[in-house]
Amino acid sequence: MFLCVAGGKYELVVKHSRFIAISAVADSRETARAFVDGVRREYADATHVCSGFISDESGDEFGYDDDGEPSGTAGKPIYSALMSAGARRSCIAVVRYFGGIKLGTGGLTRAYRDAAAGLIESAGLVTAERYAYYDAECDAETFKKVRSALRNTPCNVDKIIYAAAVGFTVSAPCATDVRAMLIGLGVRADGILKTEERYMFTEMSK
Repeated sequence: MFLCVAGGKYELVVKHSRFIAISAVADSRETARAFVDGVRREYADATHVCSGFISDESGDEFGYDDDGEPSGTAGKPIYSALMSAGARRSCIAVVRYFGGIKLGTGGLTRAYRDAAAGLIESAGLVTAERYAYYDAECDAETFKKVRSALRNTPCNVDKIIYAAAVGFTVSAPCATDVRAMLIGLGVRADGILKTEERYMFTEMSK
């Protein structure tokens, strides 16, 4: 479980230059790059699209890009805003439309940092945990045992279909050995299929 920046958008105007900050989950360098590439396509007429990301939970895998702005004035301040907030597996791209007035290196650094920090404040941080999803099938008596046994665990049982056999879905944090639990409760191994993994997000209480 970790904190990441919720998806959102925030706009800042500094001396007629528009800075549009956009956030997304990024669980790898490739995901971050793909997100930034998508922002570049969407804002193809922008002067710059700068970015910073942290793509792991320890903060060791990170990167930033000034996209033509003076070195150190754009990408690094965006990354620093993520670090200061304690965000992980997050990417922020900041689109700039030049307004005709040069901001200087100090002004640029403040503008990009403020755009990223403003986005983090407005969108907020969310807790994220990766969940695994399983489709399973068993007889009705076994399903009663499964439903009862999993009631007080991290597992969620839903999408129940009663027919000749009972079909259902189980979701749980990836660290939970759902397959072993179900087999231990009498569900046949060939009646369990892991279908996907994805993040579950929970807003932090204010």
